[in-house]
Amino acid sequence: MRQKLALKSGAAVPALLMLPNFAWMMCCSLDASAKSAVPVALSMAENASRIVALALPFFCSLNFKRGGSKAVLVGMGIALAVYYLAWARFFTGGGADALLSAPLLAIPSPLALAPVVFLLLSSYLMNSGWMLGVALCFGVLHVWGLSLTVV
Repeated sequence: MRQKLALKSGAAVPALLMLPNFAWMMCCSLDASAKSAVPVALSMAENASRIVALALPFFCSLNFKRGGSKAVLVGMGIALAVYYLAWARFFTGGGADALLSAPLLAIPSPLALAPVVFLLLSSYLMNSGWMLGVALCFGVLHVWGLSLTVV
């Protein structure tokens, strides 16, 4: 009888994404006087989708025995490596704001795109249409909001 390998919680997904963000919150100061070019409604929608995308995995299992799960894990690993590399560049570059949206390895805005790819791929391991929808929504809003700030 074949056993299925599954983690009972997808908590690893948001934990892996949030590690560098926690480091950023601890060591970098925020400019409270900075004005955002992103409309308030878009910012609120993006933040709401971010919260759901980071909370939903806690209620899902990760199944590594589905067909294609190894390829998905490789893709997630690559997305996470790009994400961590972009954060490492930011931290070693003195925390310059320009590094947050600068291309890396020919990937435009890796700090925006890599977590979206990671979340989209994780929805496959969770076998969750809800996670796929939330990740797509977050991806569209996150990239759209970033495009307004970079202009």
